[in-house]
Amino acid sequence: MVQFNHAARELTIKLVYYGPGLSGKTTNLQALHERLDDKARGRLLTVDTADDRTLFFDLMPVF
Repeated sequence: MVQFNHAARELTIKLVYYGPGLSGKTTNLQALHERLDDKARGRLLTVDTADDRTLFFDLMPVF
């Protein structure tokens, strides 16, 4: 999903990673989070589980 706000010069994107368990979806988000400037990123939210597999979602706001 993409939203354009021309007045504020903002672009809002919702990106979905889909794939089998343990295929690197969370690892990819963690790598992106580490490379973004501290001022341009929000907190990376991850649901921790007993077997280290994401059950629902990870969330990473970028400003």
